[in-house]
Amino acid sequence: YATDEVLQDAPALESVIAQSAREEFDFKLADGIINGSGAGMPMGVVGASGTVSVAKETNQAAATIVAENIDKMWMRIIASSRANAVWYINQDCEAQLASMSLAVGTGGIPVYLPAGGYSAAPYATLKGRPLLPIEQCATLGTVGDIILFDGSQYLVIEKGGVQAASSMHVQFLTDEMTFRFIYRVNGRPWRASAITPFKGSNTLAPFITLDTRS
Repeated sequence: YATDEVLQDAPALESVIAQSAREEFDFKLADGIINGSGAGMPMGVVGASGTVSVAKETNQAAATIVAENIDKMWMRIIASSRANAVWYINQDCEAQLASMSLAVGTGGIPVYLPAGGYSAAPYATLKGRPLLPIEQCATLGTVGDIILFDGSQYLVIEKGGVQAASSMHVQFLTDEMTFRFIYRVNGRPWRASAITPFKGSNTLAPFITLDTRS
């Protein structure tokens, strides 16, 4: 609701309200795709039956990400999904990624940072695929904090896009304009279960998570 006086005093408010509503729809849809239960919202990939969750390393410390985690997540994504996959992370994970290294003799090489270290911006890729921080990922150490995600294997259906309407009649006695926004959308992973490859025993999937490290 917005009073007529407010709309007169702030002419851009109506467009701000419309933009904010669409941004909130985008946020909620992304959260549904990642974490949704499927009940009154999209079915998310975290915890879904068609998602593979990789076990942590033996004696791995709580709230950490190590290079072996990344290698094993990459190994479990379907080969045909690698060209489309992106890494989604919670921003809390960035310090862990920056400190990952592989042992080489008595030294080591960085996994995420370029060889020049902090002299240039870190490469925002892992295994050659983009790495994107999003708010919908769980905090560091919890399943869903880092996700290898092939968006082509997630089905989203929408009907009519965002429908916006306004009315001066609903709150006529209080001199308020009413704004209403409706968005009909649903989604779920294409595959209902992980795939057992033609040769090999490790199941594969287009969505890979990392088990909780606690």
